[in-house]
Amino acid sequence: MNTFSMDKEKKLFLSPTFSYSFALGLLAFLSLSSYFILKENIGSQVNSAAIVNLSGRQRMLSQRIALYSLRLINASEGRLRQQLRQEFEKIIQLMESSHVGLLNGSAAMNLPGVLSPEVQAMYFSSPLSLDKQIRQYIGEARSLLSASDHELTLENTHLGYIIQAASLKLIQSLDAVVRQYQKESERKIANLEALQFFVLLITLFVLFLTGVFLFQPMVKRIKEKTKQLQMEDAALLRLNEQLQNEIKERKELERQLRIVNEFDETLLKTLPFGIDIVDEECNLLYLNEKMERVFGKLAIGKKCYLLYKDDKQQCLNCPLKNGAQMGEAKQLEVPGAMQGRILLITHTPTLYQGKKAILEIFEDITDYKKAQAELVLSERLAVIGRMAGVIAHEFRNQLGVMRNAAYFLKMRIDTRDEKVIRHLEILDEQISETERIIENILDFSRTKEPQLQRVDALELLKAALDKVKIPEGIKVEMRIERLPPLEIDPLQFGIVFLNIILNSLQAMGNGGVLHIGGTKADNYVILIFKDSGEGISEEDKKRIFEPFFSTKSRGTGLGLATAKIIIEKHRGSINLESEYGKGTAVIIKLPIGSIRR
Repeated sequence: MNTFSMDKEKKLFLSPTFSYSFALGLLAFLSLSSYFILKENIGSQVNSAAIVNLSGRQRMLSQRIALYSLRLINASEGRLRQQLRQEFEKIIQLMESSHVGLLNGSAAMNLPGVLSPEVQAMYFSSPLSLDKQIRQYIGEARSLLSASDHELTLENTHLGYIIQAASLKLIQSLDAVVRQYQKESERKIANLEALQFFVLLITLFVLFLTGVFLFQPMVKRIKEKTKQLQMEDAALLRLNEQLQNEIKERKELERQLRIVNEFDETLLKTLPFGIDIVDEECNLLYLNEKMERVFGKLAIGKKCYLLYKDDKQQCLNCPLKNGAQMGEAKQLEVPGAMQGRILLITHTPTLYQGKKAILEIFEDITDYKKAQAELVLSERLAVIGRMAGVIAHEFRNQLGVMRNAAYFLKMRIDTRDEKVIRHLEILDEQISETERIIENILDFSRTKEPQLQRVDALELLKAALDKVKIPEGIKVEMRIERLPPLEIDPLQFGIVFLNIILNSLQAMGNGGVLHIGGTKADNYVILIFKDSGEGISEEDKKRIFEPFFSTKSRGTGLGLATAKIIIEKHRGSINLESEYGKGTAVIIKLPIGSIRR
């Protein structure tokens, strides 16, 4: 199709479109005009009815004022006359408000307040001067209403005026204005109906012209367009068949891709590992669902080590530093990640969105490492326990011989040399101290399952204190609430309490206060041993429960280790709080009731 034919068709298309739009606009204008004329007609009828009714009511109210004037004159009883005065006042007010509404308008009474020249002349010009008559009539009525009882007679001049006006000039004037109102209302309604009929005729004429000059050519053009569209439709059907074949092929490809993607997504969701993809600058490109729940979608784009590492530093031997080769996977064990966890991260080079990237698979091996360390420790402790038992048994035999020899010397030596006596006492004290150390070793090596009994913790603490010699400069304070009985092994916990008390006393040297407190919290009893000694450094606190570790120059370092083993066998816990230079608090938490499993 050439340019000339296209322009011609465009002009032929635009011409009826403009005419049709103009016709529709004209019809819309005529419809709106008819609507507003009808609305004005209805409003005019409402206003006219209100005016006619209200002017007619003025005629009725003038007669009621005359009637109540006579009733007020003829009333003999004081109470009846007072009631008539009240009703008379209401009638006067109603006539006055109606008169003001007719002249000035009132939305409440549907009164427009616009007077025609004829009505205005009737109200304010001779010969009727109706406004003056009504005001004088209302004034005479108010004067009669305000008259005293002895003035209310048939000879009252106000009464005479009211009776005369109500029967002659006033009533005639009111009738005349009512007729004028009604006449004007009918004339206005007739004019609006004629206008509405005229608009209707124009509307019908426009519809006729539209049908003759617009719709017939448009129907002819539609038929021509229909033939053209049928030809184009046949061509489109052929193209549609080709597109359908291409769509089928594409859908099959999409189905295969969807199957592959669904498999990949299912695989990523079911893997029990955290997975991410980073570029060679450690920027996060992708997080699987497990990792996304931890770090959120906003983590994309951030450095991986800023999220995973507790110290926010890149790993020293990170494979990303030297680059990774395709087909080469590297594993890296990362401690201090994700709040103290130990992660095994496998790095595998891959392609992501057409660029080189690294696939990282995270496996939390914290529990495995902890179990491995505990297994190694338990094996080492088992060997140490067996060896300690043998050594302690042999030492105990030798100490028994030494104690007997010292006792024999005390009995046989007859001397008053204080140095000799003191050295024999020192020998005896050292033998007792060595026996206590050997006893700790044996307690540690032969710790067994607890033999449970219902025990009063307070009594057990007092028994442990009785076994200890408290230095003169140390004060022991016990503040223990009324505690429920515990199901524990009294022999094992006697050892626990004794070791903790001895540690506290030794930490304070020759001066200080040992506070022993006890309370109940939920289903647990909590015992606290707080000394005022020198405290424990942060480095030593990490190893304080290790066997054979001690902060003292003397001792085996088995007291707290033995206490921890015994307390954990009772399903309790032991913790230590200390600030170097400000003392130490040992906190024991034990369950109330049976611990049998």
